[in-house]
Amino acid sequence: MNPTIRISIFFLATGLALSFCTTGKTIASGEKNSTGNEPKMGTASNFLEERSPPAQTYTNQIFDPKVKTMLLYTSKSELNPPIIQLNGTEQIILKFDDLGENARDMYYRFEHCTHDWKSSELHLLDYQEGYNTDFISDYQFSFNTIQPFTHYSLAFPNDRIQLTKSGNYVVKVYADDDEKQPILTARFMIVEPLATVSGTIKRPSVISERDYRQKVDINVNLNGVGTLNPYSEIELVVLQNNRLDNAIRGIKPSFIKGRELIYDFQSELTFDGINEFRNFDAKSVRYRSERVTEVDLMDNGYHIYLSPDIRRAFKQYSFDQDINGKLLIKNDDMQNAHLESDYVTVHFTMPVDAFLGNGDMYLFGQLSNWEMDDRFKMDYNPLDLRYEKSLKLKQGYYNYIYLWKYKSQESGTTELTEGNYFETENNYTILLYYKDRSTFSDRLVGYKVINTLKN
Repeated sequence: MNPTIRISIFFLATGLALSFCTTGKTIASGEKNSTGNEPKMGTASNFLEERSPPAQTYTNQIFDPKVKTMLLYTSKSELNPPIIQLNGTEQIILKFDDLGENARDMYYRFEHCTHDWKSSELHLLDYQEGYNTDFISDYQFSFNTIQPFTHYSLAFPNDRIQLTKSGNYVVKVYADDDEKQPILTARFMIVEPLATVSGTIKRPSVISERDYRQKVDINVNLNGVGTLNPYSEIELVVLQNNRLDNAIRGIKPSFIKGRELIYDFQSELTFDGINEFRNFDAKSVRYRSERVTEVDLMDNGYHIYLSPDIRRAFKQYSFDQDINGKLLIKNDDMQNAHLESDYVTVHFTMPVDAFLGNGDMYLFGQLSNWEMDDRFKMDYNPLDLRYEKSLKLKQGYYNYIYLWKYKSQESGTTELTEGNYFETENNYTILLYYKDRSTFSDRLVGYKVINTLKN
């Protein structure tokens, strides 16, 4: 039976909430609700946007334990990061599963953010047109799976909500009509390409770092950016393989020549080279793929046991083709991967000689939503001298690495788990923000992805 859709628009200024209810799966654009009217459009007089605390930093995070496999990419490719052009034809695709037999009403809304993922505190009308919040009408039930779930899919911007400013955004999804706590938050970006960005990756100039680090040099032509003071109004952010924990930001240009900014430093734009991502193939439970040692069917579903992951630190570098930490939901035995791929329990282990000490080990990649989340923290087993973790994951092909996070540091490192090598194939994403004082927003005006093998 289709769930009941409840559309709630909250009037924060008066404390009055008006609820519009209708029965059925969707209300398409132009259709009426039970009052005979369309859901009202957002205006300054009938809606005041609830503000988030200024200090809050948004992350890719799932808050509801029933929600799994959050995917965010562009309509062009599942492997593309969630970055699209302002007023372009591409859309961002958000997909996730809600475990259980019953579907829930899911709603979404957007918030504009600063370059460092805090709320920009702009009013909704400053960056959005159309409805203030909308429901996710595209949902389907799983079939041929042991674990039942509802699969939700959303493409945006769309004909109901349009985004009018460039910059960083977070999409928040709520279950039923509870807008106090989202079930997930996911980050994406919209760029207006006013600046031209280019970059190259080199060996570091510091001799002691040449074998294990990678240096990024960047050139920017400001072209149509109306800044008069690039030192204070331009913000550069560089990411390695979609990671934010080790992002480099706050770097000012080393030289300015007219409208050209040059970022060429000895060590300020240098990253640990890390190692190629590990992988496992769980596209089928009928056979054991290369790194799978055992597949068992138990009362709670299939269990997949991976070969022990040997520490690669201080070993010789070896190239291995990867997809830089991403994942693909695939199923070799079924036609509809998103609806017929089951949830399986995957068992990870890393043998060690002894407890590694003052820190924690995390499984990391798109499978952890690019965050060092406690749900992906490895547990140390002193009896078997190994770190281990069991995760419920959807069938597919996965990349991952192990990050070590020292207690005193915010970013993760691979120095104890994977090693660092200059030869590693990595993507670097260069983001250029313009702090526009006239609009009180950080506009994303330049974007470029460079690769160590395609310089």
